[in-house]
Amino acid sequence: MRFPRRAAVVLTCMLVAGCSHFAGRRPLLGYSDKGVQHADTAIVACAEQLQYVCGITGVNQISTWEKFNGGKTPWVRVLPGRQVIRMTLSNSRQLNRQDVIIDNVQAGHVYRIDVGSSGTLLTATYTDLGKLDSYTIHMPRFPLEPKAITASF
Repeated sequence: MRFPRRAAVVLTCMLVAGCSHFAGRRPLLGYSDKGVQHADTAIVACAEQLQYVCGITGVNQISTWEKFNGGKTPWVRVLPGRQVIRMTLSNSRQLNRQDVIIDNVQAGHVYRIDVGSSGTLLTATYTDLGKLDSYTIHMPRFPLEPKAITASF
């Protein structure tokens, strides 16, 4: 009886470790045309805030759900122009789904999504960090230290 239980625990730990290793290693595409050069795109990324969980679940009508990250990718590549970013926001007490509209996305720019609380709802706002050559996020890998992952234009 002990062996099957231990085997199940080990298998579960390996699965969780594997998923956390592969999730978020590159920004997902928020558009369907795979031939677009990275220099012609922008990056929208969730701010690294310990008290909130921020996930991008879609861009316009394109889903960014990925099995390795539970559907909550921390960053996506988007095309210039008006973009509607579908967000899932949570903390220890609240869960909120919200759309963030960025009217004038520019190629080569990075847009950071910051999560805040209005007391009753979690809210999301964006900040244009300007034109950058690359952008780095730190992916949590519990119980290991976060891993720095960089995307370039």
